[in-house]
Amino acid sequence: MRKRLISVREGGVLILPGELLELYRFGSEVEIEATEGGLLLRAVVPQMDFAAANAKLFAEKRGLLERPSRA
Repeated sequence: MRKRLISVREGGVLILPGELLELYRFGSEVEIEATEGGLLLRAVVPQMDFAAANAKLFAEKRGLLERPSRA
């Protein structure tokens, strides 16, 4: 796929098609890595600390944890 770079004062802007943004789950941040053949873009996956991950897990699985106690 070829795309045209748009020049701005600070550098260049590349607009990616929406379907690529959704397919690769790009959010508001990307990681750019220089490679021998060009640039590599990666979606930045937000990291959670242990307490946040624990709270999320128990919130999502609360029903599974409650069922055995009702038996």
